Amino acid sequence: MRKIFWAALVALIVSVQSFCGAATIETAYFNGNEKIAYPVVHVADAAVTEKINGKIEEEILTFIKEVHYNAQYYDRKVLDARTSYEIGCNEAGGTVILSIIITKSQYFEGAAHPATWEHTLNFNTSTGNRMGMDYLTEVGEGVSPDEFKSRIERKLREKTEREKIFLFEDALPLKNLPENFYWDENLHVHFIFQHYEVAPYAAGIIDVDIDA
Repeated sequence: MRKIFWAALVALIVSVQSFCGAATIETAYFNGNEKIAYPVVHVADAAVTEKINGKIEEEILTFIKEVHYNAQYYDRKVLDARTSYEIGCNEAGGTVILSIIITKSQYFEGAAHPATWEHTLNFNTSTGNRMGMDYLTEVGEGVSPDEFKSRIERKLREKTEREKIFLFEDALPLKNLPENFYWDENLHVHFIFQHYEVAPYAAGIIDVDIDA
């Protein structure tokens, strides 16, 4: 199944543009605050560059607003708020896939620990459009959401058994597909399980490579 999916995916989204090389990525800081870091992307098309960066900036602004809202709603002092990012895929294999993993963390007075989660942004660098789950379930020939669900469950089980991670009793079968996924530099697809989604906080954020 993976070979069929990968071939179909690459055939559909291999860049038809004349430019070569990966997107250029620089780090910026929100209002000069080095705790709030985010990527600034540059591609050959200025309009696409603006489109991608606009969506990244929206993501950061939403986080800032959420921190302020939570502080007021719960009447708690903000002890820490920060973001960082990693690049999963930057036009690997001649594709137009740009996958960004943004880690967000907020910590309030009285909390036992920071609330940390990862959010992924997948872009088509030829259009600037977000790449959603449809690229996984519709592009791959014969790859249905149920097939993806079964594959994720199997890989999650293998990973947690191998790394001795305790899963909640009702974690499997999955009720829904994880919301966040990304491509890595080898074009493997990863799904992310947040704290408490399928396991206790101590397990951390669980990253499952379904093509490993």
